[in-house]
Amino acid sequence: MAATILVPLDSSRFGEHALPVAVGIARRTGARLHLVHCFEPPLPPLYSGGGAAYDPQLDRMLRDEKAAYLARVADRVQRTCGVAVRTELLSPPTVPTLVSYASDAEVDLIVMTTHGRGGISRAWLGSVADALVRRTSVPVLLLRPRDEEVVITCEPQTSHMLIPLDGSELSEGILAPAIGLAQLSGAHVTLLQVIEPQQSSGDSAAARRSALSYLEGIAREHMSGLEVDVAVEEHESPAVAILEYAALHGADLIALATHGRGGWSRVALGSVADKVVRGTMMPVLLYRPPAVGAGVLAAAGGLAEMKG
Repeated sequence: MAATILVPLDSSRFGEHALPVAVGIARRTGARLHLVHCFEPPLPPLYSGGGAAYDPQLDRMLRDEKAAYLARVADRVQRTCGVAVRTELLSPPTVPTLVSYASDAEVDLIVMTTHGRGGISRAWLGSVADALVRRTSVPVLLLRPRDEEVVITCEPQTSHMLIPLDGSELSEGILAPAIGLAQLSGAHVTLLQVIEPQQSSGDSAAARRSALSYLEGIAREHMSGLEVDVAVEEHESPAVAILEYAALHGADLIALATHGRGGWSRVALGSVADKVVRGTMMPVLLYRPPAVGAGVLAAAGGLAEMKG
């Protein structure tokens, strides 16, 4: 069965910045693109008597407008790149509906835009992206919207993927979806581990050797056929080290696992992933693996299988 990529849209140009990346992946894999919009009915006006009137004609007109918008975007995608597209107008509540839709449609990857710098959201997609990552079992590729025209291209746009790992099974949950995406795009991969600053040069050298050995083992075991290198950085803040390394070494996508509990739990990967997403303009692939010990590599295998 063909793979499925879900792109939630809010009918804004900012939301449409997810399209070039999603279309490029879909065209390379033969995946079907699902473009969806969760329609929020307008609040009825309040009359002097305190009552509220529901206007079915207005509701129907607005629904038709959103459905027509999705149809126009789908037509544009199909004419530009020949990708199979399905559109769906969904009903609120937005996040539970998207989670259910992703499950029912057997979605392999969600691609969507999120908020701009400083937590300023241009549209509802900012808060939706945050909540969706915490609740879905599907890898989510987040992109920052730019205030420019959206140009749909037909090729994958990732050439250098950075995958931070911390040695835990949880962090390794990102490997399957990240490897699948790297295979599709032909991207060079860097495995990065950030270690705490050591008190002595001897301790530092030993910690670096251990980290390099771990990363090289991951590369040998899981990344045959990919161009991979490994790196170790010593820094008090893993998130800062990840962002600095990505900027200095020309990465164009960061892939991270997160437990995503309750508003980005402020420990380990939850906090790191949150800081990385908010601190970079480059795409970030996030995945919330199942409970540690449940076989995280197998559970994330959908995207890794897309190439076939």
